[in-house]
Amino acid sequence: MKNIIFITIIIFCSCNGSSNQMQRQQAFKHIVIPSIKILQTDSSLHFKNGFCFYGDTLFSGTIEEYFTSHQLKSSQSFYKGKEEGCSYSFYEDGKQESKRYFHLGEKDSINLGWWSNGNLRFEYHFNNGIYDGDYKEWYFSGKALKYLLYKNGEELSGKGWRENGKLFMNYVMKDNRRYGLMNSQLCYSLKNEKGEFVKSSSDTTK
Repeated sequence: MKNIIFITIIIFCSCNGSSNQMQRQQAFKHIVIPSIKILQTDSSLHFKNGFCFYGDTLFSGTIEEYFTSHQLKSSQSFYKGKEEGCSYSFYEDGKQESKRYFHLGEKDSINLGWWSNGNLRFEYHFNNGIYDGDYKEWYFSGKALKYLLYKNGEELSGKGWRENGKLFMNYVMKDNRRYGLMNSQLCYSLKNEKGEFVKSSSDTTK
């Protein structure tokens, strides 16, 4: 098969994560990715119904893509046709652009992205394909843009800042509705004098 590179050493991928995420990653290590690398341009490589095939066979191995300068652009490992382990992407100068983790085709653990200047761009936490934990984004300058908190896929709260540091978003979730500041306008008042959540006259969630 053309465009396939065989490597005799199996490399396990390890991403940073919290204790729970690290425990999940340890459990995933029983899945061994074959040490086969295929170029993304290989004509035998194709996707069907969400699965990756090489010819007529579900693909297990790593798909790589390169810039015209021969610098590695991306690397994604698969097991039986589904994304498994770490996925990496790079800028053409070799700096890392992103690092994402997958298990059985679903995003998992901590997914990280960087701007071309090396500053963090995002940090998303996943559990079996759903957001679970911190959701953070930054401006190119390194200043905070957004912080959301999720639990088992449900959004709990959020904050957002303009690049000058001014808060434009600050809310909590209750009964699937946002209460607080959204785009510098109150979508709901947070509490009345009894400490209860009440609707504001400037409801922008409709």
